[in-house]
Amino acid sequence: MGDTVYYCGGYWDEMGYKTMPGLLGRHEYQIDAKGRVSLPSAFRRAVSNNPLVLLQWQDSHLDLFPDETWREIRKNLLSHRKARRDRGAYLRRITAAATDVEPDKHGRIRIPDWLRDRIGLTDTVLFIGALDRIELWHPDRFQAHLDETDAGDDDFAAQIFG
Repeated sequence: MGDTVYYCGGYWDEMGYKTMPGLLGRHEYQIDAKGRVSLPSAFRRAVSNNPLVLLQWQDSHLDLFPDETWREIRKNLLSHRKARRDRGAYLRRITAAATDVEPDKHGRIRIPDWLRDRIGLTDTVLFIGALDRIELWHPDRFQAHLDETDAGDDDFAAQIFG
């Protein structure tokens, strides 16, 4: 496809279809007794009730991948598995830490106990829009992450924003 152009109130591609600017924002929601949590409405619209992949590949948080993003990651994983046979154990750790999730009719997903335990989620989850994926954080852990400063952040920001 082509360029996306912003016009008052939305993003439109060259064919005239309204598009999303990416998964953005921060939303805090409660996890119910069955381990279910409602996807924020903006994210729900963006993923259109398609299957998602919930995965922990970093210690700090979980990532929720929309189908389109997951297809690209899956291709990368398969390519690396063939090219780097020495990385098989790492790839198994990644795929073992993943699960398919599908929003129910109320827009909720279930976060398995074993994944909640791995990042310390108890009753609240913080959803962070990360452009092509949704990150799920423990709110306190996310704040601690933000409080950490990286000397390269200013240079990186200047490269992106000018």
